[in-house]
Amino acid sequence: MFKSHLLKKLALGALVLTSVLAIGTTANAAKTKIADISQYQGTVNWAKAATQLKFALIRVQHGNTGDSDFQIDTHRNINGNGATKYGVPFGNYDFTEFTSVNDAKKEARDFYARSHKNARFYVLDNEKRMAGVAGKEQTYVNAWLSTMRSLTNKPLVYYSYQNFVNVHKINFGQFDGSWIANYSAQPNVATDLWQYTSSGSLAGISGRVDLNKVLDSTTVNSWLKKTPASYYKDVNSGATVTATRSINRYSNANLTGKVGSMSYGKSYTASSVTKSGNYYRIHLSNGNYITANKAYVQVK
Repeated sequence: MFKSHLLKKLALGALVLTSVLAIGTTANAAKTKIADISQYQGTVNWAKAATQLKFALIRVQHGNTGDSDFQIDTHRNINGNGATKYGVPFGNYDFTEFTSVNDAKKEARDFYARSHKNARFYVLDNEKRMAGVAGKEQTYVNAWLSTMRSLTNKPLVYYSYQNFVNVHKINFGQFDGSWIANYSAQPNVATDLWQYTSSGSLAGISGRVDLNKVLDSTTVNSWLKKTPASYYKDVNSGATVTATRSINRYSNANLTGKVGSMSYGKSYTASSVTKSGNYYRIHLSNGNYITANKAYVQVK
């Protein structure tokens, strides 16, 4: 009787374990979709979207200050926070409209400042040429890229549609990969991630959404890796420290006791670098402390 009861319990336990593993396998298998998402998808139900998404590409802005159709995506933080909460890796993208080299550099800086801190990678969405703009599009692409390289060590990805690349003869070989749109067939230019439709569906979104297919898994997977933080470990007294995104200032090296903020583009004079636990802090000449993380500040 005891043996029979024990065998039944073991059989039941095995059944439960098999069911759990099957559910987990099914859930993981379901996470095959890759969607680019902006405010035009409305309020995304990220709990549902997360059941299907392998990763997401989230828009931050369209153009730059002064452009007639400039727009900061109203859902950029909502979507970034939602993806983070439900464990969906994501990158941020910048729909650009370059007018000059200086404009391209400024757009890169503004985009980075507005991007989400948990973005795994950043994308140049280069698909529109402003009317009447002189100069080669490649020059502006290069300016955006070099500026972003100075701000982050995360992967930088080039996006456009096949015809734009061919017409403007864009060389995106210095980027960490490419994401190319073409809805009729696989692109005839180097493509790691292919945007193949604008009429896809995704759980948690009521309307249509752009969907994408991975063509080079090694490259695309490299975008999704978490990039280790990099710190300034030695700063000369009197050096200028500039915030590349909004951060806080604190009264001590543990970064507690907030005394104020440091908005994007704001600069202070450094005194030294100190270490708190495993992290480095910059001691400012005014006595405040800020992070020495290169993702948040630049020192010159």
